[in-house]
Amino acid sequence: MSKQDKKKSALLAVFPTLEQYTQFSGNSGNVRIVRSFIEYAVRNAIIDTGDENKLRDFIRNNARGQEDRTPPTHLNFEELFEKKDDLLGLTLSTRALTDRINALLAEHKIDLPKVSNSMLTRLKKEPADTPHKQNVLRSLAFWLGYERAQMGPKWNFETLLKLCREGKQSVNYTEGVRIGFALYGRGDIIGHEVVTWLKKDLKDYIEQSLGRFVYGRWGKVRSHDITTLYVDFPKEEEVSNPASYRQCLRSAVSLAHQMAIRWALSKYFTKNRFLSIGIAAGDYASVDNYLLPLLNAKLPGDPVIRMMDYARQCLLTNDIRALLCSRPNEMTLFNGETLTIWWVVGFWSEMYFDFVPGLLRDKILQNDPSSVEALARLIWSPAEIELQPAASDESNAIMTFYKFPHNSLLGIEIAKTFYYRRRFWEAIEILRICLSIDPTHLNARTLRMLLFRNLALDAPSYPVAESLFKQAEQEALYIQENCAFPTEDFYCEHAVVYLARAMSTLRYIREGNGFFHGRADVRRFTRMVFAWFNMAETLFEKGITVSPSAIRSAYLLNSVRVLQAILHNDEEIFVNPEKPIDGKPDIVKQPSSNLQWQLGYLREDLPQEHQYDFMERMLMKSFRVHDDSVSLQAYRATTHFCTAVMWWDFFPVRTIGVTKKALQLLHDALGMAKAAEKDGVCIYSFTRTYGEMMPAAEFIRHMERSIRMIETKAGDLSKRDDREVIEPDEDLSSSLMTLNF
Repeated sequence: MSKQDKKKSALLAVFPTLEQYTQFSGNSGNVRIVRSFIEYAVRNAIIDTGDENKLRDFIRNNARGQEDRTPPTHLNFEELFEKKDDLLGLTLSTRALTDRINALLAEHKIDLPKVSNSMLTRLKKEPADTPHKQNVLRSLAFWLGYERAQMGPKWNFETLLKLCREGKQSVNYTEGVRIGFALYGRGDIIGHEVVTWLKKDLKDYIEQSLGRFVYGRWGKVRSHDITTLYVDFPKEEEVSNPASYRQCLRSAVSLAHQMAIRWALSKYFTKNRFLSIGIAAGDYASVDNYLLPLLNAKLPGDPVIRMMDYARQCLLTNDIRALLCSRPNEMTLFNGETLTIWWVVGFWSEMYFDFVPGLLRDKILQNDPSSVEALARLIWSPAEIELQPAASDESNAIMTFYKFPHNSLLGIEIAKTFYYRRRFWEAIEILRICLSIDPTHLNARTLRMLLFRNLALDAPSYPVAESLFKQAEQEALYIQENCAFPTEDFYCEHAVVYLARAMSTLRYIREGNGFFHGRADVRRFTRMVFAWFNMAETLFEKGITVSPSAIRSAYLLNSVRVLQAILHNDEEIFVNPEKPIDGKPDIVKQPSSNLQWQLGYLREDLPQEHQYDFMERMLMKSFRVHDDSVSLQAYRATTHFCTAVMWWDFFPVRTIGVTKKALQLLHDALGMAKAAEKDGVCIYSFTRTYGEMMPAAEFIRHMERSIRMIETKAGDLSKRDDREVIEPDEDLSSSLMTLNF
């Protein structure tokens, strides 16, 4: 068999059918791996361009048939390795095999995970029920397709997956999160079709959207009784403390958020049917003692999502961005134990929680002319709708919300969808209804502050922009005076109002559009810019104080201090639009170094040679914690960009290893933005230093420009040691943070 045929065989072993590829590429957590396969196919002349559709066409035209995807009968994964000499022509030890697999992946730059001896041992005993396990099988399939192509096409990913499912039962996890969904009739019957809908929607979301969470595919929907369903997300780590529940609890909270909105949009939702969602964490042997009372509890305001006290501790420890009630309820259980019940009053949905598919698809929320016209009549001229009864027969999210305006979760989710489609005034109108019922709703009022901030950035003139910035500040002032507001995200978004105002004013000054008259006027506005920077800095510091992780606030505090240092050092930047917003490397690095000492990333008690290793581990840990908390890809793209800035701009030394990390993150952000563009949503972007809702196409151009800049400055990275330092230019630091301003 020729080398070219072996390369094709390896690709088809990983993706034996187009359905397999589509399912894999549709998971946003696999963007990096998909890109590595596209590049592999181009390098090896399997396809002629880097267009993903070409790869799809190749897989479709060469898909393996059903007989090639069916393993031998009475065989499981463990027996496959016991008979590997006969079945695979393998005489290698397991350790030698893993070395060969990993070497082949590295040689062809395939971004699948390395295979370890211990993981193969686990796969002999457990189903491949997590994304990581399945990707390890893909790594093995790639090697078999390449090195054992002569054995025929049957040893592919799908075959291996079926062998694992025929293996022994999964580990009997004893701890984790159990989430319950109970339907109650308050005058309306809970029929079989209602429970069937709930079960199907639960399964769909777990399968399609929780795949990037490690425990997502473990969760199985099972019936507790006729109208109550349970899903378990296990805690795999052996240590028992709240931090070890991070991923399983995030999966559960994401599922709760989705189902609360989906239920409100379903045809089965009425004022006489109620869905209760309960979250319990701990030992599975005892959580039912708490979960059923949680689901049955009568609570003020009928909150949908409630949780036990230990689940709340885990939620707060792991920085999961949901808002809970300020005072819990207590009830006495049958055994005399007191159960403390907390409930969710809101989510920071506009940044952390995924879109609801039904809202993305809703015709009334689209950006095409007919939808815009229909929405305008519905929101601004409802009398016209009443005169056209035929037009009002078709249900949509807006009409559902008008029927149940007290459902703030639904209202905010609709406003979020408008926000990410740059329909700012429509979002403000929906929030007006939410706030008329509860003027102190923190999430609704903060989102309205963001909307005024975005309108200010789009304003046609400086006076209009200033008026809108002031209106955004009034929203923040109302929150401070009337709401329970000390959360990191409020402080960060409030601070970004001042940061955006400062940078917007800087842009107006640099453009010299006639509003600013003379050097004295420019100096006055320059002082105002620095005053707004100072206000933003103070608020970011408050964000660090109230947050258990301080990941967002620390990054943004770093960025505002760097901007201040650059502009203080060279105030000609204010009046010379040709000058980049950048400075000498030592000017840019010093504020970052100071903050790294302040936060404990740099420490005197560590040997000098280990300082940066420790800092790198801490930054990687922080990134993983924050990345795990974000299921909204339209925001996750910008967190990847900001993390790339952290490595390229803020890390003390620019090494080949750091550069590779930054480039990888930018490529990932690029892939996420392309996916968002297909969904017709924008990116919540910080590529111009402040937060704004940016069309995906523009964000994509920013990522491509950022990648080009780094590749130009760093040169060819292949065959260079990760520890090699890239010497900076003397005049400018090549700032990624301000490149696209």
